[in-house]
Amino acid sequence: MRIVKLMVCGLLGFACAQQQAFSQVWPSKPVNVLIGYAAGGPSDGIMRPIAQHLSRAFGTPFLLINKPGANANLAAMEVVTAGPDGHAFLFATTSQLTINQALYTMPYNPQKDLLPITHVSMNPSAVVVNASSPANNMKELIAYAKANPGKLTYSSAGMGSINHLAGELLAMITDTKILHIPMKGGGPALTELLAGRVDMFCVSPPIAIPHVRAGKLKILMISAPRRMEQLPDVPTMTEAGFPDFQAQAGTGLLASASTPRSIIDRMNNEVVKYLKSDAAVNLLGGQGVQIVASTPEEFAAVIRSETERWAKVVKAGGIVMQ
Repeated sequence: MRIVKLMVCGLLGFACAQQQAFSQVWPSKPVNVLIGYAAGGPSDGIMRPIAQHLSRAFGTPFLLINKPGANANLAAMEVVTAGPDGHAFLFATTSQLTINQALYTMPYNPQKDLLPITHVSMNPSAVVVNASSPANNMKELIAYAKANPGKLTYSSAGMGSINHLAGELLAMITDTKILHIPMKGGGPALTELLAGRVDMFCVSPPIAIPHVRAGKLKILMISAPRRMEQLPDVPTMTEAGFPDFQAQAGTGLLASASTPRSIIDRMNNEVVKYLKSDAAVNLLGGQGVQIVASTPEEFAAVIRSETERWAKVVKAGGIVMQ
């Protein structure tokens, strides 16, 4: 028994020494930041300037790697299995960390196999239509959906994405039938709306704002308690008459659960420093991104609460993945 105890202590000591060695020399090579969606989507736009700041701060390239597939689980699994050296991180949406658990048999547990670094953003969902749409407000859009069951279409970043669940939630609370058209990422979903091949897209306002300003899209409602400064004429869900449309799209940075806490803390310090800087407020805030910049513990609490909330929506709607 004494020999076994000595062996266990030795292994634990070796593991601790290994983690300490990793953290002391980190980063020793380019760092990959995995994104589970196609290039050109909202996650790219938020993470890219953060990665540029990290590259300057640590003197090592932080590279964005888009790896779509399995509703973002492929990218997550690459980080989960990356090991403790801290050279692979996951820039995730809150939907892939929370909604996925209610829809899939997951190959990993987000709350056990990943360590939160910081909650980067939490944006309301906006109900967006093409500029050519005859609907100029939510009541007109829902009236059309009721008069034409199953003919109103909406795109999403994929089955189980926040865009998908937001559309399902809207259909539930308005008692309408809306046809879901899943795409492989937010970029392709937006392209479908811009091309007029779908009628609607529930997406974070920053993605739609440039196209609204260009006269290509219209935002009919945002799921926020108050109007956005960048969209003073767009009503909140309560003002539009749909107070139960509670759908937010968040993003955050995470690492493998085996990553040393010292690396987590260094990453948190640098990312939060950037998010609170004038550069981030002007760039991301100017695009409508609602910056959070949390501690790891605060982000973990959000993941837990959002997991519980969306599980109730999936169950109430009888949503089953095909």
